[in-house]
Amino acid sequence: MTKNVNQIAKAMKELCGNNEAKIRHFVSVYTLAKTIGELEKLPEQTQEYLEISALVCDIDDSDSDFKKHELVKDMLQKQELEFDIIDRVCYIVENFDNFDHITGLDHQILLEAHMIVDFKEKGVDRQTIIKESNSKFMTNYGRAFLKKAFSV
Repeated sequence: MTKNVNQIAKAMKELCGNNEAKIRHFVSVYTLAKTIGELEKLPEQTQEYLEISALVCDIDDSDSDFKKHELVKDMLQKQELEFDIIDRVCYIVENFDNFDHITGLDHQILLEAHMIVDFKEKGVDRQTIIKESNSKFMTNYGRAFLKKAFSV
């Protein structure tokens, strides 16, 4: 698993070039998602899906899920990853912001980790964080990190 994750992290760094904010963002999302997944004791394969998805979920700034899907698929195929990894990660990226299409803990944890990082980066107000946390955070450790980071 580590080999695949390291390959993707390296490819994302190359894709981001010198965009420090984008690199810092994907590293923050990855680190938090990885930690929550490990604390939630995800199975190894699910943890790998989560970690790779966390690295690539913001591969492109466009609003086109199709474009993101194609960029992710191309990147993962170049790394010669197995079909099941490519398929799962592409599904998560396609449905990244859609809380109605969550099909597993890997997807749920990624959304929670991404929201926590976004809340911090964007300086979201406490009331919005409380509202979002009540309706969208489902994992024990996602909620714990949110509570610790924002005192909610």
